[in-house]
Amino acid sequence: MSHQIYDLAGFQDYSVWTALSNDTTNLATSTARLSPAGAITFDKANGTGDKTYAGVYQTVDLDFTSGALSHICSEDRLVFSFYVGATTNVASLTLHLGSSLTVCRTWTIADTSMTSSSWQSLSCKWGTNTIAGAGWTPAAVTYMAVAFNFDGETNALAGLILDRVYLMKNTATVS
Repeated sequence: MSHQIYDLAGFQDYSVWTALSNDTTNLATSTARLSPAGAITFDKANGTGDKTYAGVYQTVDLDFTSGALSHICSEDRLVFSFYVGATTNVASLTLHLGSSLTVCRTWTIADTSMTSSSWQSLSCKWGTNTIAGAGWTPAAVTYMAVAFNFDGETNALAGLILDRVYLMKNTATVS
């Protein structure tokens, strides 16, 4: 089996990302990273936004109906490369693709898969998403968010790092 990799999100430049709320603080470029391209870091704070998550979003222009991204199958994998210092109060890591945080498809990595104080690249199947609102229009995905979700709104954690989110297509080969 061969694999084709398509980057969905690079985190080289923190300035193209926006904090999801004021519970996400200290957004910056990280000097620690897995990929040579770069990574971003931020903190989960107990802000006035009263959110149980810390994360970032950006405007994108993705079309899942043409080109290489049009041939995705449910067994293909979304891979998240990240660092989390402690998983005690972390519930999950999510990727949202759609037109907003409330109209999208969401993929989740559970905290039970994570290791504290460790770089990791964890994946989930493309077919294991949930739908918020009307879901998405595959030909016009304009919104991407990545968030660490916490057990409670008052939970705080410094030094969350996102390095890369990519799609790994599993292509069967015949020999």
